[in-house]
Amino acid sequence: MDQRRRYRGIMTATPTPLDSSGNVSVAAVREHVESQIRQGITGILPIGGTGEFISLTESQRMQMLQATVEAVNGRVLVVAGVLHPGLHDTVKTACDYLRAGADSVMVVTPYYYRPTQDGIVEYFRRVGDAVDGDLVLYEIPYRTGVSLLPETVERIVANTRTVAMKACNPDLSQQLRVVNAVGQRVAILTGEEGVFPLHVAMGAVGGMLAGSNIFPRTWTRIFELASAGKGDEARKLHASLLPATDALYSEPNPGPIKAAMNMLGIEAGTVIAPMIEASPACIARLKEVLPAALDIERGLGNDSPTLRSSF
Repeated sequence: MDQRRRYRGIMTATPTPLDSSGNVSVAAVREHVESQIRQGITGILPIGGTGEFISLTESQRMQMLQATVEAVNGRVLVVAGVLHPGLHDTVKTACDYLRAGADSVMVVTPYYYRPTQDGIVEYFRRVGDAVDGDLVLYEIPYRTGVSLLPETVERIVANTRTVAMKACNPDLSQQLRVVNAVGQRVAILTGEEGVFPLHVAMGAVGGMLAGSNIFPRTWTRIFELASAGKGDEARKLHASLLPATDALYSEPNPGPIKAAMNMLGIEAGTVIAPMIEASPACIARLKEVLPAALDIERGLGNDSPTLRSSF
């Protein structure tokens, strides 16, 4: 199947709900996945940045992936995050996740060492040679300190089983050059909610988003409008969601996302150190802006809950 069609649409980067004993709440994962699929989401991305991959233990990561794969049961794609900075751990984890049932693994650009572009190409070539499965390239330079030149992306695509790219580079000219380089061969999916309609207009075939944990139908509708060439309508709907989007990213992700989900009665658990819970100011801001955004979501057919007054 054409990967641009297979990976099309809105995929949700889900948080990891841990109970008081540090175990993944399987019931919470199952309930959230069911809701997401019912609202039209085309893929689930556990244990990425929103899923706190870096802070979880190896056992917790596998618990979360297995719970997600079981809940999805083949109905949509499961793309498992692999956010290690080193080759050995990346290869082992990617192989483990594919054996556990992930459809593909989302591998972040190697960080800390700030490798050269040639080094990055060699890294992904070696990952691709060692992993018998599909790769999703993950670029997020404001987290990793590593940005990819369009020709680097092209070389990676040419030498690996890369089927998609989660592009979190806010540089629009960079994104356009990447789409021009590889957009006909792999699915370009934006992770930048603030400029989402523009990325779609430039050739992105969907998004891998955290905000769709709360607004799956609204993000799906924005994508449908933008991909159908209805830019004005897409931008108008996107603008109506911006106050909530800005609040959800006013502090490091996933603190506000988890807070908002818990406020709505969607079990998301607490964040893990070194992350801290959303601040009182963030909570107050969420309480102020979420109701209007939830009204939009419900107007599109989502049976989303209301804010809990006791939160």
